[in-house]
Amino acid sequence: NPDVEVKTYRMFVDASNIRELIREYDFIIDGTDNFPAKFLINDACVLEKKPFSHAGIIRFKGQLMTYVPGEGPCYRCVFKNPPPKDAVPTCKQAGVIGAMGGVIGSLQAMEAIKYLIGVGDLLTGYLLTFDALTMEFHKVKLPKDTHDCAVCGDHPTILEPIDYEQEVCEET
Repeated sequence: NPDVEVKTYRMFVDASNIRELIREYDFIIDGTDNFPAKFLINDACVLEKKPFSHAGIIRFKGQLMTYVPGEGPCYRCVFKNPPPKDAVPTCKQAGVIGAMGGVIGSLQAMEAIKYLIGVGDLLTGYLLTFDALTMEFHKVKLPKDTHDCAVCGDHPTILEPIDYEQEVCEET
């Protein structure tokens, strides 16, 4: 596509700048590898009313969901808060299969394309999981937690993005 413009940013994204950073975009794709970043992106997208695709991979498994403002649950509706640091193995401990990033990333790209051109059914309100060992996909319906969600609920308590301190994928 000759009309695609790629912008690069040499900056650390945090609660102080994420809202401004995402404002000019029509759809956000979360390809991060840690829970603090996933919650930061979710909260900023909800607050800015930006649709986004979340994904996560570990070992031979992956998952993704799409959030569209007003149409389904956000990431925080489903997962509430980042897990305690020791509750989840690091990428170094558990391992990440590179091909899983390709599989799940391609599905995220397809969600973005469908949203942007207005065709097909999005994963809004669903969590799609993939197990590469069995080559099985599962699509799970997610209830929207409108009463208790701290960011998109009826009475939100999170009014600005939050920086969480947690290392999940430590450097080697």
